[in-house]
Amino acid sequence: MEFEYKAIDAQGSRHQGTIEALDTKEAQQSLNEQGLSPIELKVIGKSSGLSELFSQKVDLEQLEFFTSELSLLLESGVRVDKGIDIIRQSNSHPALNRLLNQIATSLKKGESLSQSFAKHEALFGPLYISLLKIGETSGNLPEVLRRLAADLKFQKDLKSQVSAALTYPSVIFFVCIMAVYFVLTFIVPKMAGIFTDLSQAPWYTQMIIGVSQFFIDYQAVILSAMIACITAIVYGFKKPEVRSWFYAKAAKLPGIGAIITTSERIRFAQSMSMMLEAGLQLDTTLELTSDTLKHPDYRRDAKQALKQLKSGQPLGQVLGKTRIFPDFFLSIIKVGEETGRLPRVFEEVAVRSRSDLEQVIKKFTTMLEPIMLLFMGGFVGGIVITMLMSMVSINDVPF
Repeated sequence: MEFEYKAIDAQGSRHQGTIEALDTKEAQQSLNEQGLSPIELKVIGKSSGLSELFSQKVDLEQLEFFTSELSLLLESGVRVDKGIDIIRQSNSHPALNRLLNQIATSLKKGESLSQSFAKHEALFGPLYISLLKIGETSGNLPEVLRRLAADLKFQKDLKSQVSAALTYPSVIFFVCIMAVYFVLTFIVPKMAGIFTDLSQAPWYTQMIIGVSQFFIDYQAVILSAMIACITAIVYGFKKPEVRSWFYAKAAKLPGIGAIITTSERIRFAQSMSMMLEAGLQLDTTLELTSDTLKHPDYRRDAKQALKQLKSGQPLGQVLGKTRIFPDFFLSIIKVGEETGRLPRVFEEVAVRSRSDLEQVIKKFTTMLEPIMLLFMGGFVGGIVITMLMSMVSINDVPF
């Protein structure tokens, strides 16, 4: 079991962190052996079910804040363990505090920063941890953390851009669904009371009243199914295979496919630039970069390119067999490879691709707005027109 503790030592200094033990008694004994007297000791339980789906976790924004703050503190001459303590004391987010407690505990056991972070590889990723190891070895840890913070900020901005592009159509779609639900459950039933013999009504009137009656009779079942679907989607997106399947399917959609392809190109170029600048070997850089890609086909292409690179083929040639880079960027990469300026070239590719992404998102939202409005108008308007036609046909229906 894992326990979170607050304790004081013989000098009265306060300590907090996490400790692993079989039970509370063993945790107290372990703290006493370290010269600490526990003030507070509580189990960090593993949540399950719905609580696990919506539990608070360290997100990209908090990770970027932590990395940036730690880089700034180390540049100011603060020791790593002291820097972690300063960030922990000034932070109020419980999930990030728990992470910092675990890292601080590992550091106190004599582990290096990269070893402490490696225990949370699912959060930080292999690229982050590999660069930390390089920073520790070269003595340039503040600079490495600064680059990592810049990369995390870029990822956060990229995520915000894509989310902003999808917000408007999502809102329109939600309003459309709510409008249809309101019409079918409140307006149509009042109209249905006009007809005494529904079998004599036009077919479209019978259809819309039948659909309305279905919604009213199975309202609880429909709402339960919707909640179950949302819960299943949230749970499914926690699984890598589900996310990979979603990326593969979404990439085939008009507009969204261009956004995903450009985003993957930026992610690829940014990672290559950062790791090559830090001094990693080209094959190691390409291997770590391939793991950062989210689209399964692009990840497979990058893995295949790695095998060809290890067989002695030039980088520009092996990347030309992937679907990540267009010909223009490939020509720049080949020049960078010949001149030994690959880090600068990949940085330029990332910058140009960001500009491309902004244009792609702008075109996508510009195209999607009228389409969604037409969809909403056609869907809701079709129901309204059907209702009006039904009311006009009353004169032809026996009462």
